[in-house]
Amino acid sequence: MVFSDPRHDARERVAHTARTVQHTRTALMAIRLLLTRGIRPQVTRSRPTEPPWLDVTFTHGATSVRWSNTYYHNGHSLRFKLLPLALAPTVLAAVNSAPDSELATFHDPTDFKGEAARWLDDQTTGLLGVANSRPMPGYDEEASDTPIYSSELSGRWQVEGIALLELSGPDMTAVCNLEILRLSEATAHAVITAYAAQIPPR
Repeated sequence: MVFSDPRHDARERVAHTARTVQHTRTALMAIRLLLTRGIRPQVTRSRPTEPPWLDVTFTHGATSVRWSNTYYHNGHSLRFKLLPLALAPTVLAAVNSAPDSELATFHDPTDFKGEAARWLDDQTTGLLGVANSRPMPGYDEEASDTPIYSSELSGRWQVEGIALLELSGPDMTAVCNLEILRLSEATAHAVITAYAAQIPPR
């Protein structure tokens, strides 16, 4: 017969309690912040039999946002869909860390094609690099001389965080899908706060 170690059981209970407290705190932080902007978020939690996770989702206008917490180290992630281009630099700046120095050595402003991509590069001081390109709308995709625009950008910060950004088009009317991954709770909250600050209180 194998007996459980009481000390191990006690540690598990303490860890479970700590996860539950964090679980609740993350949801309350987001809800309190968003309610001041007239936004009612939806909170989805893991079942007791699953590894812990939490999603806080909400929409404002055409933009939808999901704040996820997997309870690992830097386990927070934020996903913005149809984010207005003008708000992307504000959201990215809220991470408040310098760009990864290794990636910064390869940064070349001439890589960015299209007004939107060039503007983002100018606003984010070397954070982003070009990950993918697409043909300009209205041009023959098969032609060898078809102009292209930078449609997907990515970047990484020194301390924490990875950014993945997809542009809907080449000009300043574009919207973007933006993911910011591997954040601490404090940084994720700072990003949501920066976004919510652009929404007039109700």
